[in-house]
Amino acid sequence: MSNSSPIQVSSNCEEQVLPSLDIESSSKKRPRVVDNCSGSKKARTNLTIVMKKEICQKKKENPYLKNVEIAAEYKIGESTISKILKSKDRWLAVDESIQANVKRERKSYFPIIEESLAMWCEQAILDGITFNGAILQKKAKKLAEMRGINSKKFSASDGWLHRFKERNDLWVYRRKGELDSVDYQDLPKHREELQRVLQEYNPDDIFNCDETALFWKLKPSHTLAHNPISGRKKPKDRITIMVTCNATGTKKLPLLLIHKSQMPQALKGIAKSSLPVWYYWNTKAWMVQSIFSHYLNRLDSMMRKENRKIILLADNATSHKTEEAIAKLTNVRVYFLPPNTTSVLQPLDQGIIYSLKVCMFALKQ
Repeated sequence: MSNSSPIQVSSNCEEQVLPSLDIESSSKKRPRVVDNCSGSKKARTNLTIVMKKEICQKKKENPYLKNVEIAAEYKIGESTISKILKSKDRWLAVDESIQANVKRERKSYFPIIEESLAMWCEQAILDGITFNGAILQKKAKKLAEMRGINSKKFSASDGWLHRFKERNDLWVYRRKGELDSVDYQDLPKHREELQRVLQEYNPDDIFNCDETALFWKLKPSHTLAHNPISGRKKPKDRITIMVTCNATGTKKLPLLLIHKSQMPQALKGIAKSSLPVWYYWNTKAWMVQSIFSHYLNRLDSMMRKENRKIILLADNATSHKTEEAIAKLTNVRVYFLPPNTTSVLQPLDQGIIYSLKVCMFALKQ
């Protein structure tokens, strides 16, 4: 049995360094620091990257602040503060929004591959190219092969992919709207032209119309349950609705609704004129020139009765190009917005149709 020095515990609650009972390993192992009151190891403080940046900012703002005072505030050693301040330029350049809770930076073992891949990602984003994790892994393997790096050393694993995306702030996003189709170079010119045309009209007499698809049988994809539950095939029953209103919101026309059936089962025995919408139909439930022409005549008749002359903004869809019907209008001027600009210039695309759909689906629940 090996001899060991006795363990002495002081009466006051001070930290004592306890020597190891194993003489052979005592020279190799670090002495354990324990609290005499609880007998537990001293808690280790892990600083996040943002906290390190905060320390550097404090020292920068107050150069006379002593390292020992900062160490006491963050409950860490003075030597740790010195190490952090030696790399102050690195910590001050940290983006807090990306690395708010990161405690340790994992450096890449293959920086040449990652730098090339990061440049490719930036260019792909600028060019509007769609790519995913699988494409990144294939691209990384190809770059490694070009550099002569063995596949056993670099396999572009899922773990590597996860860390690469975190290091380069890459996240999965869903493409929304049609903004990528907008010709931004000519957009200022289109805005000026539109303003010049509209200045002749009172805001009450500036109208806009736009269609949208409504999947009326679609149910919410989220629900409350005790356990994960399986879903069903989503129904694709759709109708088209067209919204029309003026710039001030004081005049809202009934929704123009296009169904697939002339007489749906639910509407048997009900007069179409009694419905709160303007009901139309065709086999595909799409807007066509004949429906749009009839709509324009109804709108023109309505404005004639009200003794108003209005301008109607519409997109340049083929179904709207009804030259004969437009030529016969007396109280409605139709102005077609330039191609590939409706997502920016069309008022109803700026959240009005979205709000309408939110209210519709809220009524279903």
